[in-house]
Amino acid sequence: MRVLAVVLDRAHARFFDVGADATVELPSLASPAMRGGKFHSDRQGGPGWGEHAYQGRLREEERRHLTAVTERVAAFEREHPDADVLLAGPGTAAGALRRFLPPQLGERVIGTARLSPLEVTPAVVQRTATQLRQAHERAAQRALVAAVLEGLGTGRAETGVRAVLRALAQGQVRTLLVRADVRGAGFRCAGSGRLVLSAADCLGEGDPVAVPDIVSAAADEARRQDVSVTLIEDPDIAKPIDGLAALLRFSTRAGGPGP
Repeated sequence: MRVLAVVLDRAHARFFDVGADATVELPSLASPAMRGGKFHSDRQGGPGWGEHAYQGRLREEERRHLTAVTERVAAFEREHPDADVLLAGPGTAAGALRRFLPPQLGERVIGTARLSPLEVTPAVVQRTATQLRQAHERAAQRALVAAVLEGLGTGRAETGVRAVLRALAQGQVRTLLVRADVRGAGFRCAGSGRLVLSAADCLGEGDPVAVPDIVSAAADEARRQDVSVTLIEDPDIAKPIDGLAALLRFSTRAGGPGP
């Protein structure tokens, strides 16, 4: 796990590099800002150019601050392209930054939280990032399982070890879902290299070679093919999956939708 946590308000931003076991605070950012308080018009309460300029200056200062923070986030992502991003702040600060980020950075955001940059500690950031990362992963896994269930009706997904092994051998798998609680033996055909459930499946493809953990071997084969592999540990989320499931690159049904 690697997460860049950004904790900001209207004039300050603190950055934390969150790993699985430790959180390191990076150099912070302080942007010039107007003093707090309200504009007092000299036109007996009626809005005027002075108030308009005041509000415009506030918006410009916010834009400059968010731009500076975004540049820091972008620089971190260039160095660590696999890192996720957590945004936190009092009130609407985190939401404002999330809307300001360009799409490629916005896609890395795993969630927002309410924290103050003047009070937050690395320990609090570590705990918050861990909780949001876990919630984000569960939501992503639920979405994948839902996509598999929907894809079963269109030929764009498979579930069950035998069916998924067949799709994997044919290079059809786009995303592999693996239940963490499933283990079982299988075979690899010596001639073709194909993974199968039973020795009889190797007929004409060379001698069957025993594979103690066919599910783990399938995950390794998927990674070799540059297939995305998701391990699902939550039994409730994994319930619809029969050992293995896969989203396919193209429909297996004749006349079905294309890629």
